[in-house]
Parts: sequence; structure tokens; C-alpha cells
Amino acid sequence: MRLRRFTALSVGVLMGVGLLTSPPSARAGTKKPSAITSVTAGPGSTPGTVVFRWKSAGKRTDYFLLETGLTAFSKSKKSPLPTSGRQARKFKISAKARSWTMSRAQSSGAGAPVGSGNHLYYRLTAVNKVGKKTYTKAYPYLRTVMPKGLPSGAAGSTSMRVATFNLLTAQLGTGNRAWLSRADSVAHDIIRTGAGVVLLQETSPGRADGRNAPIDAVGRQTSTLVQGLNKRGGASYAYAMVRTTSYQNFNLPSGTQGGRILYDSKRFKLLSSCPEYTGSASYNPSCSFALPILSGDSETKRRRGAYALFESRSNGQRFWAFSAHLDERHSANKTTGAKYDRLRGAQSRAIVALANRMNSQRYPVILGADLNTWQNDRFGYAGHDVLVAAGFRDAKAASARVNVAYSTVNEFKNTVPKQGSGLGSHLDVVMVKGGKGEASRWVNLMKNPDSRRSSDHNLVYADIKI
Repeated sequence: MRLRRFTALSVGVLMGVGLLTSPPSARAGTKKPSAITSVTAGPGSTPGTVVFRWKSAGKRTDYFLLETGLTAFSKSKKSPLPTSGRQARKFKISAKARSWTMSRAQSSGAGAPVGSGNHLYYRLTAVNKVGKKTYTKAYPYLRTVMPKGLPSGAAGSTSMRVATFNLLTAQLGTGNRAWLSRADSVAHDIIRTGAGVVLLQETSPGRADGRNAPIDAVGRQTSTLVQGLNKRGGASYAYAMVRTTSYQNFNLPSGTQGGRILYDSKRFKLLSSCPEYTGSASYNPSCSFALPILSGDSETKRRRGAYALFESRSNGQRFWAFSAHLDERHSANKTTGAKYDRLRGAQSRAIVALANRMNSQRYPVILGADLNTWQNDRFGYAGHDVLVAAGFRDAKAASARVNVAYSTVNEFKNTVPKQGSGLGSHLDVVMVKGGKGEASRWVNLMKNPDSRRSSDHNLVYADIKI
């Protein structure tokens, strides 16, 4: 159940071949507005704002039109992109202006509320109206910008480095991508970040060699990771995993149980009771949750994640941690693609409902997830939208972002392409509810080229305060 083709179109490639430009009109003559020769945009001075600046002679121009969307779009008839982005908005700007500030309310209405981590794709056009006819001249490149975020956490809050990491289940890897060949590299990635809490996906309670057989001396993927971490970390770390065994009776049909929570027990204390066994059987549903499936799906599509309550050993701050992996299915068919997106939205609502039910004392909540979707997905971003609407902030809204132009999925490719739009496909997220301000730093951990990547996803981490 792997998502292998997560982008149908590369905005960078489309820019390179000129498909995001407006087609020239040979008959427009002098009725065409003056060209817009440059456009830039950046965060404004207050949260949620964006400042746009441009250059134009302004001749034959009645006004400028700024169009935004949450997905890439193009006015060219040659482009396979839609003519408007998802949640498209248009803003009319005076012909005299050469800069314009988008307000917090306007950016929120355009789909990029404060803390969402959403970028706006934007395009600026000069407009000249002559009688009943309208003549336009667009700046030829589609751009992206993220509105100004909140300040980072206040003094006195608890600083944490939180990571999310999809490890690729041991049942799928083979050869040099088999789990036991990659386990040390995974441990190295985690140790080098120094993350105190790591929310894992595709971390199987089955045999570490991927065989469908008794665990025996081989160990589980879960337990071998912990062993490798503590071997690499030495006395500096004491990593533990909330649960290493199965969440469900192994005689029953089940989907992935790879949502796991790893933590450094030197820094954090586990407060939840999370037994590993039911009698002498090595399964227990403790500290796990099941996500919704579609009507007609079998139980093999049922995904299970993890949650637990922790306490900081340094100051007693308590917080909840959740790990989830949403449904991986996509379709080029409009109806089917939208159906799968709605399912991911329903799965996020289930996580929100569980967090609200468990968290009666309103502690901060951190979530690490493989959402199996991304902002530029034309069928929607419901899994993320639901979380943002419920008060979760995406750590990607941090003022400092590393490798944001690359996808968080690498598919074991030696070289991962950089997206020309400046925005990669970020399936893997760190999100926080009840934190103190925005994350100060967000990192998509990777290097190019890399012939021995530790997983087909990159580790993503963020520095947050709660």
C-alpha cells in the first residue's frame, strides 16, 4: 500500500517549457496593457499578511488583477493545468499601485490562514477595458508565497524537537532496501536530529526480515529500531517505543499497524498505560486507534495509529502525542479521486474527535502523520484542512524552512527533483495544537544525490514550543 506517483504534473517542468505563460496576441496592438516586468511577494509585517510588489509602465491599464489559488493554474490553452486553482480568489488593485498588502482575513479566505503552512499560488495581470472588450497582459510566471506566521514561542515555554518519519514497512523492502539493511541508517537519521519525540509510520510489529513467520530471535521491526537507536545513541539517549507489539489479534484481518511513537526517556516520561500483551498473547489495543474506512472496504484497509500522554522531565509540562497514516488511494477519475480525499478528511476528523475526548485537561497535542496527500493535489487536501480547522498548526509555517522546495517522498531515487514553484509535495507533516507560537524551524531532512536513502520518505522535524 504505497503511494508511488504523488504528482501528476511538475510545476517546475511546466515553467521550464513555458506552459504557465499567457499566449501572445498579435492583433491586440496598442490596446494591450503595458507588460508587468517583475513580481515579488513576501510575508508582511503582521501575521497572516503578504506584501506584493511589481514593476510596470502602467500604460493602457485600468487596474491590476491578482489571482490566487491553493493549486497551480494557467491561462494558457496549451497548458494541461486548470485555468483556476482550488479555492481561487481574485483581488482588484488600483492601476496606480505598485505594491499591495493582502490582509489576514483575505489570506485566510484564500485558503492560507495563519499557521496552516499553506502557500498561495499567485499570478498578476494588467487589465485594460475598451468599451465592451477587455485586454489583458499577465506576468508570465506563476509564483508561490506563504503569509506571515505567528512569532515563535514565548519565554518560559517548553522547547521540543519533534519528528515524523515513514520508515517503509519491513514487509515491502527487499535487497539493500530491506529493513535490516536500512535499520542502522534510520537510527543514524534520528540520532543526528536529536529529536525527543518521533512519530513513526509503517513501523511494523512483524518480523524484522519481513517474513510471515514467528518472531523468534529475528525480532520485530519496532524492537530492532529501538535496539539500534540505543546502540548508536550510547549514554546520550535512551529511546523507547510506546508499543512494539500488534494492536490487534493477529488471527484477524487488519490493515497497517505502523503508527508508532518513539521518545527519549531521558527527556520525557510516558504517563499513559500501554500494555503490550493480552494474557500471554503478544497483542493489545492499548494506546492505539482505528481510522474510518469506506463502505465496502474490507478490514485489510483499516489503518491504526498511536497516541500517548507524556510529561517533560525538565519542567513537568504534559502533552499528548499522536501518530497517523491516512489512506493512500488516489485516482485520476474526478469522482473517485474526490471520494478518497473525503475519506482522508473523515480520518482526520476521527483523530480530532479522539484527541478532544482524551484531552479533557487541554494539554498541547503534537501530531506526526503521513497524510498521503499534498496541497497541490487537484482533488483536495481534506486531511490537512480538517486538522487546520480544528486548531492544529502546521510546523511548516515556521519562519526558517529547509528543503521546502523538495517533496518529503523520495521513492529511493538517487536524486530528487526540486520543484520550480518553490513548493514540494509534503505528505509528511508535524502539526501542533495548543503550542506557544509558531515553530521556529522546519526541516525536510535529505541530501542530493543520495544512493542509500534510509527510507522512501524523508524524516521531517520541527523545533516547537508548548
